Amino acid sequence: MEEIKVPKEDNTTLNGMQKVMYTTDSSGDFVRENYGSNIEEFATQTAVDEYELLKEEALLNISKGISSPICFYMYENRMDLPTLSSMVDMFSFRVKRHLQMKHFKKLNEKILSKYALVFNISIEELRDFTSGK
Repeated sequence: MEEIKVPKEDNTTLNGMQKVMYTTDSSGDFVRENYGSNIEEFATQTAVDEYELLKEEALLNISKGISSPICFYMYENRMDLPTLSSMVDMFSFRVKRHLQMKHFKKLNEKILSKYALVFNISIEELRDFTSGK
């Protein structure tokens, strides 16, 4: 059986940690090999940069009264709408409404607590949002 070549490049986005990939050796047995890829690092960094831009846009929209703090925390925690919807156990169309300030202001404690739990913050931090910190 042919041995699979595994890339072993540095990946700074992993902060010194390495991923493991299982491959087969020349005798066909499975072996663990450390894995690193510059291409994967580039893709990860691009995604992180995109979330930072979305977070800045959310801050701007919150200051204008358009978006709710849920929008900021969603991007802060690197989530998208489907991910957040599944985490709070609500339909996407409902969560999408909560991303708007006019609907966010009407949310009750039970719904706010679901979001606060997912974002690992208090309900007060979510309700009394000030500039992301």
